Amino acid sequence: MSQASTGTHRGDIQGLRALAVLAVVAYHAGMPGISGGFVGVDFFFVLSGFLITSLLLAEHARTGTVSLRGFWAWRARRLLPASTLVLLATGLAAALWMPVLDRRSIAHDIGWSALFSANWRFAQQQTDYLAQDRTSSPVLHFWSLGVEEQFYVVWPLLVVAIGLLVARAGLRRHLRTAYLLVFALVVVVSFAWCLHQTGVSQPYAFFGTPARAWQLGMGALLAAAVPLLRLGRRTRVGLGLAGLAGYAVALVALEESGAGGFAYPGFLALLPSLAALALIAGGTDGPSGSPTLLSRALSIRPLQWLGDLSYSWYLWHWPVLVILPYAVGDGSWPWRVLAVALSLLAAWGSYVLVEQPLRRARLLVVRPWRSIAFGGALVALVAVPVTVLAAARTDGVVELRDGRTVTLVPNPAVAASDVFSMRQRGCDLDYEASELGDLGACGFGDAEGERSVVLLGDSHAVQVFPGLEVAARAEGWQLWSWTKSACPVADVTKLDRALGRAFEECDTFREAILDEVVEASPDLVVLGMASDNVRVVDRGSGEQLDARASREAVVAGLRSTVQRLTDAGVPVLMVADLPAARVSPPSCLVETGRVADCLVPARRGVRVEKAALAGIDGAELLDLRRGVCRDRVCTPVRGDTLVYRDTNHITRTYALTLAPRFRAVLARQDTDRPG
Repeated sequence: MSQASTGTHRGDIQGLRALAVLAVVAYHAGMPGISGGFVGVDFFFVLSGFLITSLLLAEHARTGTVSLRGFWAWRARRLLPASTLVLLATGLAAALWMPVLDRRSIAHDIGWSALFSANWRFAQQQTDYLAQDRTSSPVLHFWSLGVEEQFYVVWPLLVVAIGLLVARAGLRRHLRTAYLLVFALVVVVSFAWCLHQTGVSQPYAFFGTPARAWQLGMGALLAAAVPLLRLGRRTRVGLGLAGLAGYAVALVALEESGAGGFAYPGFLALLPSLAALALIAGGTDGPSGSPTLLSRALSIRPLQWLGDLSYSWYLWHWPVLVILPYAVGDGSWPWRVLAVALSLLAAWGSYVLVEQPLRRARLLVVRPWRSIAFGGALVALVAVPVTVLAAARTDGVVELRDGRTVTLVPNPAVAASDVFSMRQRGCDLDYEASELGDLGACGFGDAEGERSVVLLGDSHAVQVFPGLEVAARAEGWQLWSWTKSACPVADVTKLDRALGRAFEECDTFREAILDEVVEASPDLVVLGMASDNVRVVDRGSGEQLDARASREAVVAGLRSTVQRLTDAGVPVLMVADLPAARVSPPSCLVETGRVADCLVPARRGVRVEKAALAGIDGAELLDLRRGVCRDRVCTPVRGDTLVYRDTNHITRTYALTLAPRFRAVLARQDTDRPG
């Protein structure tokens, strides 16, 4: 991997690989001041594009073609032994120490990782509002390997195709120009797509291959241009220093959520990518052929050693950092340092005992098909930990606080799936959508009813729908439901963590749906929203408010929404949410089997919903804490019913028990409102 297109060894490239992996490991270990350490992955993308393309173009120039079978066989020997070993070890460690309810999801993550597709799984999870509180996956870092491995499949085909087309056109003299033009086109199109996706769906921009291909393409473009470069020593020194400075700024100034009002990657990813490009270009041989001082510094023995281990260390560091706290019950700084040291030791061991021997194994090298078949066998081997992890089960029996035992309904092991999905019925808008036309008819309850109730809000409104729908049918009311994931009904602009920016689509939807509801004048509107830890963006300055100011803004914004409805003569029922748990109650119940160990603290003070409704005629509160919370703690179990399905949503089964309370409210509306 450290051969430039000229065939000369690039010690500085190995040094750059060392700098990249050091940044990533330091960032993941929580080292202070390295908020942008994740850009080490951006560095790897540019380096990979440069190195792989250098080798492909060198082979094409030497032989007139590229052996696709040989290339893929080489990549299989290089990548799969170490990655398979890490996936097997991670599966075993997860089965021993990770929470039981996380194991099935981890099994799926490992399976996707083995199939070089982890980036798409994690992109989908980051846009899935109901999956955002899951435990960090110990193979999350395999997303970048997915991007690179997909690149390794497509890029050689592109190089071969360019060579064939140019040869058939009789333009062999212009082959390098063709490479430059096509690679430049890839960079431009991919970067444009990256900018678009960053604004529309940031997780798909962060994890998606099409939105990251421009970084690999930049390295490829430089590889194609190297023979044309005639850089003087001063130019190379200047490029190296500029690249080093850019990398340093990226490490301390960038954050995964973005910086300066921009989400990541978008425009911000240009900084580490151009820095990597400058550092690589600064290390190319100039007319004098003498390396610069920076190139010599990057070629020192310790950095060469880390560069050799960079792939293995990248593979091992994250699983150890994620799983070790569960194994020892402590995630403090000393243990994180130990995790880093252990991962480096594991990387050295796998490099010496697995990677190097198999990469050079004559039995595999002499017949490329053997390497490819061996790689397929390694991928299939990962099915073992996937099967073991996916088989995790629980009987659902727990001990109540009074010492009795009950079998919970639903079983905590399947609590996450005990949910009513409004999305599947076309009545809950996804992140990107904001137009009312994207909603279905969304009528429920008694279609012939003379009274109507409307449900508005986010997933915390949807969670009570099963009980409200039963009540509406029983009382002969029509029920209409229009919700949007993660979109609070409070009149505020939310900073959405999944999107990495202000949730403007929510503001558009809220305004439009409230206009519709006011015009329709239903007999009752039921509101629900997640009220804890909502972060708000100031609409004037665009700055993010702190926690206290955000809470005050949410109270004022919710009051504004409620008054808008009640001023129009529409009664409001506000559902006051349960407190969010620090640890998933279903997971806790599976691990401990005791309700007393899984109680949820309830904060003191006036709650958002109560403060917002104070003094407003025509508005009342339905408090989910009633019967669940007492003495500033809430139980995750009521009777034999599991209340929580995750850290902040209730199960569908428990929601159905709310039907009598909703019926009482509807019955009062029948009595209080004439006609």
